[in-house]
Amino acid sequence: MTKSKACIYAASLAAGTALAAGAAYLLEIPPFEGVGTIEAGDVCANLGPSSKVVPVIRKMAPPEPSYTFIEQRNQGSVDFFFSACSGKTGDSEFLATRTEVTMLGNSIFESWSNGPASKMVETVAPKNFDRFNTDADTWGVVSKNKAAIVTPCLSHGHQGLTTIVLLRGSAEPEGTAGRYRQELIELATSTAKFAHEDAGCTLPFKI
Repeated sequence: MTKSKACIYAASLAAGTALAAGAAYLLEIPPFEGVGTIEAGDVCANLGPSSKVVPVIRKMAPPEPSYTFIEQRNQGSVDFFFSACSGKTGDSEFLATRTEVTMLGNSIFESWSNGPASKMVETVAPKNFDRFNTDADTWGVVSKNKAAIVTPCLSHGHQGLTTIVLLRGSAEPEGTAGRYRQELIELATSTAKFAHEDAGCTLPFKI
């Protein structure tokens, strides 16, 4: 075999191997058959309707053999409302949500987005947000791995609920950071709506 033919053969073999690997992933045959599936009964109830949130979480979840979701919800008054969900693969957390009461007062958008929204869950460059909702009473921000929403809850004390969704790790390839912004917004919106109803808020949910 000549040197040029050998090079062509090697290139063809490499391309064929890459195509085979891609097909194996799509068909879930070795070496990818060990990836677990997230079902409706697996996720936390406080994320909202499973029919909506499960497809979103499946997109963002890293390819691991199994997934565990742990829910936290308080049973106290709305003044101390707290709700959270942790999604894990083994001992590693890949998804975290958190909703707490926020005293809004006369707060403007910047003081909320750079305060409660950025500090409730620590992450890299927490203030690097783009606004995704400009409603006067309902604010939302999103970064490459976090989305936050504040919704009005009670008129007395200008109380609202701030919901954070944080993606700690994902299956996204290197160089595509931020590809899940829309999914983060969808999950934050669903989680915020559930919390708004669960807390017995008297002001409307406007998102």
